[in-house]
Amino acid sequence: MTPAPQPPHSSKLRLHRQKTEPGHCFFVTKCLQPRVKILTGQAAAEIASALCFYAEHGHVRLAAFVVMPDHWHALFAPNGATLPTQMQSIGRRIGKQTNQHLNQHGCVWQDGYYETLVHTARQFEYVRQYIEENPVRAGLVNESEDWQWSSASLSYRTSITNPWPWHFDEEE
Repeated sequence: MTPAPQPPHSSKLRLHRQKTEPGHCFFVTKCLQPRVKILTGQAAAEIASALCFYAEHGHVRLAAFVVMPDHWHALFAPNGATLPTQMQSIGRRIGKQTNQHLNQHGCVWQDGYYETLVHTARQFEYVRQYIEENPVRAGLVNESEDWQWSSASLSYRTSITNPWPWHFDEEE
């Protein structure tokens, strides 16, 4: 007897999702499928703009973000909505702005997303730095501030929630 086919990987991303309450902060990653490096120029600017729009209009508290050539990361807390609801809204806006570009290159956004609930101030700071240093680690720039589609860039600093309004669990 042959085993039943396994569901696509992205469907497994949602298995352990938790309901969120105000103040919960998440490290989120959304990738292209297939992972082709086409998120530059206008497409990258649209993604950065969408993330900032949600922060500026009070839908999320945004701590950091970066748009890389084949994915984006964000560190944020939904403001009055669950993470899945907020990601669906953000995904619709980003999709509307980028789908034509993606279709021209034979790719789409993955069905789901990866998320990690941030528990401590130490983890929050580590993730924030990880996000902003991603273009440096990838060899795309020498300084994180030089990557134009990131919260490290001066262009987007006004959209970042600073200081962070919520406290985290005690460090262990």
